[in-house]
Amino acid sequence: MVRVPDYYGAFRCLAGDCPHSCCEAWEVVLDPETAARYRTVPGPLGEKLRRAMTEREGEVCFALDGGRCPFLDGENLCQIHRLLGEEATSRTCRSHPRFTEEYGPVREITLSASCPAANALLLAPEEPLRFPVTEAGGGVPAELRPLYALREACLELLAHRALPLGSRLAWLLLLANEAQAALDEGEEEDLYGLAEAAASLPAETGVAAEGEGLFPAALEVLGELECLGRDWPALLEAGRSAPGLSLEDHAPALERICAYFLFRWFCKAVADGDLLSRVELAVLGTLTAARLGSLVGLGEALRLFSREVEHSGENLLALQQAFCADGRLSLGRFLAELA
Repeated sequence: MVRVPDYYGAFRCLAGDCPHSCCEAWEVVLDPETAARYRTVPGPLGEKLRRAMTEREGEVCFALDGGRCPFLDGENLCQIHRLLGEEATSRTCRSHPRFTEEYGPVREITLSASCPAANALLLAPEEPLRFPVTEAGGGVPAELRPLYALREACLELLAHRALPLGSRLAWLLLLANEAQAALDEGEEEDLYGLAEAAASLPAETGVAAEGEGLFPAALEVLGELECLGRDWPALLEAGRSAPGLSLEDHAPALERICAYFLFRWFCKAVADGDLLSRVELAVLGTLTAARLGSLVGLGEALRLFSREVEHSGENLLALQQAFCADGRLSLGRFLAELA
């Protein structure tokens, strides 16, 4: 079974017209098969390929040349693609901006919000984001079913526009917190009951949210992570005093952003049992986009957050740890921010 966001089929790479080419700022990691092929390419292109190949920490990559892939030509097009065809590019280049997660017979594919074309498709519609099945076959593995059922209920809750968006986000966190307690006790079956409860929640959570909100402290945490773009630190600093976009005034787009993150991250908890931090990541990404969106626009704020967080395993791990141990990202601060 394959599931994708409902705009997946409309995606087209902007190629030379892309304002933020994926061939800039990021080194291209070569899979072993592609690296082996490049070592046999004849002629001037082969010589250039071999000169550009650099080994770092056991991986072969193309080191950047002036902040650009050495094979990105003057028209912002790939020289390898032009001369050898798309099949000759690395697995990374062929798959980007797709994120693919496989859970036994279930495959889920998303398009990274760091890609301008995918970003625009995500934010353009007003309707709730859906994730249709594009290829049938197989079923949800038994070990995934409780998480899968709860995620579907959370996505429906997120799309329940009779409730204010702030309430929906708060309920997502509270449901995830209860689910985390069940997972910690080995009571995965309790997630089915939480999924049923998510269908009829009131507008008010009934939780007294006290203390400081998430911002600007959360921006400090993000600023302590590995920085992938030179524009990021200055934006985080400016965001400390930014008013942020109104959640309710921008509810449809922010709802879709959160749905994107939930679909992408929720079920990864099947591997380590850490669900709450995945939901907190989804809400943090949504709220950070709203906070910084008042400075650079919602789409650009989302693109930068995705670039800095979703494309760095080190940053993702650091955030997971911070959600558990850093008081600046406590559940109470999230709820106070949404009160």
